Amino acid sequence: MAESTAGRRAAFLRMLPASATLLALAVALGVAANLVRPAATRLPWASDWSRHIETQAYRAGVPVLFLPGVRERAGNPDWLICDARTPEQYAAGHLPGAWNLPLEEVDARLGALAARLTLQSELLVYCGGADCTDALELALKLRQLGFERVTLYPGGYAEWVEYGGEVRTGDEP
Repeated sequence: MAESTAGRRAAFLRMLPASATLLALAVALGVAANLVRPAATRLPWASDWSRHIETQAYRAGVPVLFLPGVRERAGNPDWLICDARTPEQYAAGHLPGAWNLPLEEVDARLGALAARLTLQSELLVYCGGADCTDALELALKLRQLGFERVTLYPGGYAEWVEYGGEVRTGDEP
């Protein structure tokens, strides 16, 4: 039994240089392939994920609004603020005047908002924070449904609370 363990160890050590060479070759070919791609399509070596959601929004053509602009619009009756989080998260705390509109329930809940909405209504969507994709997905869904003026607040509820924004609790806006 001791010989088989020693034999396996020796076989492993003989394969180690070949494995390291194969790995180095694969890395070199990957780097070379990335360098010959056009600059606009090269894969980045590192990326700043702190702005990932807003970058996706810009690429999709969804306007983005940051905290100062959201504060201005929070009390404006011309804007409908939509919280894309779950009903439980919404009830625990939401922006003043925000309506709960989880992505999975958009079709069912839009009927309740029909009296306030037209396809030209100003909609501001948010979710939990900068790493939450629900608001962007909701914005894209609303645009697919024909709403033309949908804006994303990428900082979401977390940023709102962090910078002292007023919070409402319960099931109603």
